[in-house]
Amino acid sequence: MIKPLTHIATLSVEKFMTEYWHLKPYLFRQAFPDFEPLCDFDTIAEMASDEDIESRLIQHTKTGWTLEHGPFDELPSMRKKAWTVLIQGIDHHLPEAYDLLQLFRFIPDARLDDVMLSLASDGGGVGPHYDSYDVFLLQMHGKRRWKIGPLPNKELEEGVPLKILKNFEPTEEFVLEPGDMLYLPPNYGHDGIAEGTCSTLSIGFRAPTQAEVLSGILRDMADQIDQDPTMTQTLFSDPARGLQKNPAEIPDDLLNFGFNLIQQFSAKSPQIQRSMGILLTEPKPHVYFVNNTEDQEIHEIIGVLGERGIALSMKTKMLFKDAVFYINGEAVNPVSALTVKQLQMLANQREMEPIDAAEALKNPEFQYFLIGFAKAGWVETLM
Repeated sequence: MIKPLTHIATLSVEKFMTEYWHLKPYLFRQAFPDFEPLCDFDTIAEMASDEDIESRLIQHTKTGWTLEHGPFDELPSMRKKAWTVLIQGIDHHLPEAYDLLQLFRFIPDARLDDVMLSLASDGGGVGPHYDSYDVFLLQMHGKRRWKIGPLPNKELEEGVPLKILKNFEPTEEFVLEPGDMLYLPPNYGHDGIAEGTCSTLSIGFRAPTQAEVLSGILRDMADQIDQDPTMTQTLFSDPARGLQKNPAEIPDDLLNFGFNLIQQFSAKSPQIQRSMGILLTEPKPHVYFVNNTEDQEIHEIIGVLGERGIALSMKTKMLFKDAVFYINGEAVNPVSALTVKQLQMLANQREMEPIDAAEALKNPEFQYFLIGFAKAGWVETLM
């Protein structure tokens, strides 16, 4: 298992999380000394051509900015200036990027999002902008000049396909080389420009909006009512209403039907918790899983997992709260304390060595869940 960082360069993670996280920028010189690139340019081009990987090509010319969505059969020549290709979620496809993300698990998994890769020719960038989430910008190849600063004014350029700040005034400037890393809190202006060919890794963190959380909770609660046969769907009723003087006026009792429904659910914290867990682990639209066990009998699946160990898929999100587990948008409710302990181990470590896997699979309930996970493509063998 890859252990989270305890220090980044000379700064302890504890001090960073207390004094800088979500508060102010920090430049880590040689956060990763002797840093080796996670992949070469050919691999980057290959990912940009994959229809299952989200990618964007941004170019800046005298006539302005252009934005194209991949996949791309071919990227522009490196001799052409001022273009950038962005490849989202490379930790789902590149084991080295997945391993890199594990180093940042000193931050809750519920906040981890993904690793984005940016490849740019000389002068390439995406313009001055800000992100609504925390991000670590790790230089992989070449050099990139970053200009950063707080944003008293968030006004954006009009008529461009990107969210580019109109009047960005940076207060600091750094040139990052391979292994250097810049941390930026949310809503902090930054503009990165390649000095020669360069690539940068963005380790991003999810910050759901109020609208996203509320819509997710309400959608899940509606599904619970619709799917649970024990929950009777009560229709609005209005016996002995009496005469309606203003036909177009909404009656108070009909409004109260909606208000009371919201209050009824808001008082039930387990249902809110369930909805949040589902929301936070729901795969993104372009993420899908492959079942590699179609030709295997159940005893064969158990035998292979016990012999080789268990690993969550690089795409799998698994969280828990108390004794309830959430995996890829589904809720799991084990009965036994032993199963809870074993699933917590899997969620926290994201893998089980063969000796631990073989022992855990002796538990029928754990075995039941793991067979389902394997058939869904959510887990795979460790070795």
